[in-house]
Amino acid sequence: MPINKTEFAELEQKISKTGKSALHLLAPEIGKAYVISITRDGCPACKKQKPKMTELEKATMKKHGGKVVFTQIHVKYSASDNTESLRAKDVFGHYFYPTNLILVRTRDRGAIEYYKNASPSMGELRKNIEVALKVATAFEKEAR
Repeated sequence: MPINKTEFAELEQKISKTGKSALHLLAPEIGKAYVISITRDGCPACKKQKPKMTELEKATMKKHGGKVVFTQIHVKYSASDNTESLRAKDVFGHYFYPTNLILVRTRDRGAIEYYKNASPSMGELRKNIEVALKVATAFEKEAR
């Protein structure tokens, strides 16, 4: 399954319409790990990370199938208008681009942030995906 791509403005609209948090919308099911990549226009590190994320997604899908879901949140940005970037930073509590999150859903606390890092190595991200998937699986068993 390819990486889901979402414009931050679309996510904002869903948050506004539903009253649910971004984490709730991005991690809807127990038993899965959700890898979120927050990128913005004009970000050189984001551009470098995109093909690496595609390769990581392919390898992860081959190993775990649909138990790991990848989503890229794209933030619009220009030197003359950084308002969307500022709003995204308020929603996700990040500062740098790209920022990667791994989310899991719990039965009693909803979606939680398991991991957050700015421009991590793919090895580090891969390792944390594996652990997050074990945690997600444990939450799934607990919810039964």
